[in-house]
Amino acid sequence: MTSFLTDTLGWRFLLAFAVSVTLWARLTLDQNPQRVDVYPTDVAVEARALPPNLVVANDLPPVKLRLVAPQESWKFIEPGSFRVWVDLSAAKSGLVQADVFVEASDPQVRVLETTPAKLSVRVEELKSVTIPVQVNQAGQVPFGYRTGEPRVEPATVQVSGPTSAIEKVNVAQVSVRLDEARSTIDRSLKPEPRGPGGVVAGVRVEPQNVTVTLPVEQIAGSKAVSVVPIVRGQPAAGYWLGAITVDPSTVQIVGDPNILDTVTVLNTGDVDATGAQAEVIRSVPIVRPSGISLVREQNTTVRVAVLPLQGQQVRDLQVTAQNVPEGFTATIAPVSVSVSLSGPQPALLRFGPQDFAVTVDLTAQQPGNPTLPVQVPVQIQVPEGVRVDRILPEQVAVTFTPRQP
Repeated sequence: MTSFLTDTLGWRFLLAFAVSVTLWARLTLDQNPQRVDVYPTDVAVEARALPPNLVVANDLPPVKLRLVAPQESWKFIEPGSFRVWVDLSAAKSGLVQADVFVEASDPQVRVLETTPAKLSVRVEELKSVTIPVQVNQAGQVPFGYRTGEPRVEPATVQVSGPTSAIEKVNVAQVSVRLDEARSTIDRSLKPEPRGPGGVVAGVRVEPQNVTVTLPVEQIAGSKAVSVVPIVRGQPAAGYWLGAITVDPSTVQIVGDPNILDTVTVLNTGDVDATGAQAEVIRSVPIVRPSGISLVREQNTTVRVAVLPLQGQQVRDLQVTAQNVPEGFTATIAPVSVSVSLSGPQPALLRFGPQDFAVTVDLTAQQPGNPTLPVQVPVQIQVPEGVRVDRILPEQVAVTFTPRQP
């Protein structure tokens, strides 16, 4: 009886447990279903177990992976979640077709397919050669300096890699920039394997850095100084000297360093502006003391702005009548007005009374009572460049008188 109960209860327990697991799995799948898709990022492939005397001569292309994983797990997948490799333990020199193997770090992620499933791997013998280090001097040291013979430590490096790549290498090159170098250059640089076709990729250089020492010494002092223009004389009456510019405004000089220390500026030759009425442009030499030379022999161009002085004048100008009504004569009082003028002094001095037209226009005036004068505004025309500041009086009295037959 006891055995019967035990067997019956045991089977019932196992059945209930199996139903519970099934329901739990179904509920889990409903809440976090499985997703089958292609991982959007290509994954890099590494070579494993390659014999020590061989080396991979080509770049292994990345592969695409088709995965199945719970929906929630996809957000945590990244390229580092996989180890992708080809097994080259049995490889020999030549072109090898190697299977691609994949391992996922997350046990819930399974790889269904790898594209491509095989990779073409070029395997070559590992070769090493010793080549000299060559120093490439780029640019030029400043004027007054010179370089000596470069020294490299070590003078040679060992280059290793695929036989096909090593056969292209004949020198390891380092480049040193000389621009602005005023003292000995001492640097640790990475040599670059090169051949007739340029830089050779896919090889390893040992040591990875060499020390380059390039002596730089001064043979003459040099510095930049300003150029100061020298202008003599006065412009014509009514004019003044404006801005003075010089081109070039600075020059590089060279000479004994002791003399250079005493030179701060260089003057130009004299520029004569006597009687000038317009801009003065002259090409003149640069004056330098004994023992000093220009790096580049040249003249300098000096520009002197000559501008008119602004002035004012008050003139009494006669007023004339225009468009007098037919059958009448017009009498103006006063016959002249005082006009305040301003503008460049040369223009004010140059223009005479004949250059100004002071008028009253009687076109719209009706004679009316001949004995009563009418007030008419004064109009004035002045030469270009001259301004009218004030007219006194602004109106004059005009009296119309019938013309006698």
